[in-house]
Amino acid sequence: MFIYPLAFPIEGYGAGFALLFVATIVFLSAVISGIVFTRLAGKFDAMFSGEGLLAHWTYSPQEWTRYTEVEHQRNKAGKRRLFYLVAGTAVVVGAALSIVKQETWQVMLIGTPALIAFMAFVAYVSVVSEHRRNRKHLGEAWIGTRGAVLNRDVHYWKLPASFLHSVIYREGDDPYLELEYSAQAGYGRGAYTARIPIPRGREDEARRVVAALHPLGRAG
Repeated sequence: MFIYPLAFPIEGYGAGFALLFVATIVFLSAVISGIVFTRLAGKFDAMFSGEGLLAHWTYSPQEWTRYTEVEHQRNKAGKRRLFYLVAGTAVVVGAALSIVKQETWQVMLIGTPALIAFMAFVAYVSVVSEHRRNRKHLGEAWIGTRGAVLNRDVHYWKLPASFLHSVIYREGDDPYLELEYSAQAGYGRGAYTARIPIPRGREDEARRVVAALHPLGRAG
């Protein structure tokens, strides 16, 4: 993309410049992403080797099956609440724009339902794919001082502008650690939650994990 408009002139005002601009953005994004994720992979390789590793848990098929189904229900409920919130906001904004600018009511009438349908599809795919992955692979968890990995899900809170906000020991018949952290996502910040089940007999180790991540960690 970058070389073509230099070697072969492109007809049309600004087309060559636009191609150069897009190529530069793509190239810089690739370089920056490559550097960031190569470093991230190195951090996790070090954690898998024991550096900063606080806990490494495996689960019996019964434990993982129970967690998979419980987590699926929690995930569905969370995605449903988020969908209702975003869909409601879209309806309110669409109605307000239709009132303020009456000439846009036809666009809003078509665009708002289409947007809601797209969001519903994304939420559905997210829930189903996670459930399918958990059913396909028996879970394994690594928890370190910089991040955690649960069944191919990567959570890392030591990137620039990333913060671990809390680590909570959730009591119950199926106890788990709940890690809440935030990270930069585009122009805003994204909030994320990792729920890591605690295998039977590893409760004391889980409490030591919370203590190691103190003062952010707390029992709950």
